[in-house]
Amino acid sequence: MFQQNFILYWSGFLDLFGVSMIFPLLSTHVRDLGASSTLVGAIGSIYGGIQLISSPLVGRWSDVSGRRFCLLWCLLLTASGYVTLAIASTLTFVMLARILNGLFKHSQSLTKSLLADITSKEEQSAVLGTFNAASSFGFIVGPLIGGHVAETSNGFQKVGLISAFVFIANSVLIYMCVEDQKKTNSEDDKLRPTLQNSRKKVSSAENSFSPRIFLETFHSVNWTKLWDLFLIKFCMGFSIILFRSNFSLVMRESFQITPKTIGYLMSYSGCVSAFFGLLVGYIAKLYNNDAKLFMHMAIFQVVTLFMLSIIHETFWLYVLFLTPLSFITTVSRVAGTSLTIQRGERKEIGTLLGFSQSVMSIARMLGPFISGIVLDINKSGPAFIGGVVTLIAVLIMIVRPQGIVEKSTHIVKPEKLD
Repeated sequence: MFQQNFILYWSGFLDLFGVSMIFPLLSTHVRDLGASSTLVGAIGSIYGGIQLISSPLVGRWSDVSGRRFCLLWCLLLTASGYVTLAIASTLTFVMLARILNGLFKHSQSLTKSLLADITSKEEQSAVLGTFNAASSFGFIVGPLIGGHVAETSNGFQKVGLISAFVFIANSVLIYMCVEDQKKTNSEDDKLRPTLQNSRKKVSSAENSFSPRIFLETFHSVNWTKLWDLFLIKFCMGFSIILFRSNFSLVMRESFQITPKTIGYLMSYSGCVSAFFGLLVGYIAKLYNNDAKLFMHMAIFQVVTLFMLSIIHETFWLYVLFLTPLSFITTVSRVAGTSLTIQRGERKEIGTLLGFSQSVMSIARMLGPFISGIVLDINKSGPAFIGGVVTLIAVLIMIVRPQGIVEKSTHIVKPEKLD
């Protein structure tokens, strides 16, 4: 079992390695093909919108046909999407490639579900934490390589083809080294009752959105008690998505930096997030008040986004303010999740966390499109609007304090979050 876990860790690394090579280059490439900022944002939203629809369908497909079988096909079809993106010379083919990837790029969630299938409940948290760490390392390395290759002749096409090759190599790794669970289930009958609950939890968390589930969850939430917290979390998350959606395009048009430099910036942000991810538990314990920590992160986010919106000429000053943004995102995500757990009833925790994921999925769909519209008006607009939206979250926290009467030491470890 350890060997299969190790293979799946490598698969997670390859997955985000392949994605992060080309992701920072996409918005600038679409602009070079003649798209306006609004169309750049719309193409970015296509992927998120289709993922909302396809996620539960692929999750059901994996339940019926098996995780390994479904994962293999998703990896291969995602590779075909990157090949299409690499050779695309028109915006129509770029949109086709994004539709294809939106339909089948579910390899992270499928791999986590596969890990849950072969891992006992007691080991699941540690195994998924290791998987997240390995995957995150891929997102640190990928932009560096992608940025360097992009500066060569026909660089974007090369990066797209390399990304496709990485996904094909990943599928070969899974085919050669991961056993079909349908063949091994007979050996694991004794573990099935223990594992069944774990599988359901991972599947519901990773394939988290469907209209039916969304509406059922919507009606089950005690909105008179929790509407403010969900609105605050949406505002803070949406603000970051708005700012980051077309980040590469803003950096190139504001500072004329190269793809290689953008790659270094993306990797640097990933390193900062990983570093503070290790410290966030200590920070939360130091505060011993998740509501106060969440409030301070929101204020810090307002100041940072407003500063980023007024910095137009000094590149290194811009980078200086990018650093705390990675810190804020990491810490506020943990504090927000802790508050959700504290304020909800114990029997509602799964429902509340699932609804939080659905709300943020909607933000990921809307963010790129709105960011593109704002960019057509002013290149500093996404950061400024993000600051305003976060300020709304701060005002809500002032009017409706998020703390509970009793101090809580409930800390959610960052490796358990996705």
